[in-house]
Amino acid sequence: MPSLDELGFDRFQRFAATARLVGQVAAEAGGRRLSILDVGGFDNALAAFLPGHGLTPWGEKVLRSGGGLRLADASQDVVVALDVLEHVPPGERRFFISELARVCRLACVLGFPVKAAEAAEAFVLELTKSAWLAEHREHGLPDPGEIEALFRDLGLTYTRHPNACLPSWTAMMLLMHGVQDLGLRASISQFFNHNFAPIEDREPAYRYIYLCRRG
Repeated sequence: MPSLDELGFDRFQRFAATARLVGQVAAEAGGRRLSILDVGGFDNALAAFLPGHGLTPWGEKVLRSGGGLRLADASQDVVVALDVLEHVPPGERRFFISELARVCRLACVLGFPVKAAEAAEAFVLELTKSAWLAEHREHGLPDPGEIEALFRDLGLTYTRHPNACLPSWTAMMLLMHGVQDLGLRASISQFFNHNFAPIEDREPAYRYIYLCRRG
């Protein structure tokens, strides 16, 4: 599990914002220890932001053909999925969200880059050839309006939280690509995380993070 200082600016931003939302859920639950399923959390890095809670990473794809999340209904207090939905084929996104909602007891946290960021992503991809961004183009970034309609159709209430101001995200992605020295890249991310991350959760946003609950 990487430490906070080892995280790049982009992961730090989304993890910090998610920790604030989970903290809100925990406070409403009386401050008790929460069980949290981190879908897509391959290295359990989110755990560093949520000490005192029990995190379980889920690295398998959540597809209808694979049986979804093979866990009981309401078996986790919170289910988190950050920057995963854009890697899910559009035809599977409703099922993906329904599985998060089925397994969570209190809330689910879903974050993804939004469709309005596609032009900025295309520019960054052209210059960096990022494999992750290339897959975003394959499936298309989720449209918040369509995802919010799915929430309502599934009986979920939600609040929307902008994360990662798009101009800053674009500039930082290009800067980090251009810096080859790993130590220097880490120093740049640390400086950004400590000084600017708290004021970057604003429009125009690269990403939206939703806190969803059953209605």
